[in-house]
Amino acid sequence: MRKGTILFHPSFEFANGEIGRKYLIILNSPDIKKIEPFLFCKTTSQLQNKPQTPGCHAEKNLYCIDAKFDFFPKKTWVQFFEMFEVNYDEFIKQHFELGVEVKGELRTETISAIINCIKKSDDVSAYHLSLLK
Repeated sequence: MRKGTILFHPSFEFANGEIGRKYLIILNSPDIKKIEPFLFCKTTSQLQNKPQTPGCHAEKNLYCIDAKFDFFPKKTWVQFFEMFEVNYDEFIKQHFELGVEVKGELRTETISAIINCIKKSDDVSAYHLSLLK
């Protein structure tokens, strides 16, 4: 597993307690020897008040990927106002118990652009930034 990997989580638990299907993107390639966690964020194809221009929208904690540009069939927004950590053992457990699947991988240019966009946000913690290297 490395940065840019796209995961499908069939029973992702949202902050409000609801459960739903969700695509996630791994943002780092953790050093397992240092026991670093995987850092990932959610994606959405729901338009609701989101910028339509592809690319970085750091002030809104979003990165817009055009439809069919890189993996996603619909216009998709990478949401980094909320990031999640999971250690390797927990990831393996979720893979087998909850059916989390690897679905694809973003182009190197795309994941690099997303990470650069995240670094421009005022809302990302120093710790999460350190995991992005």
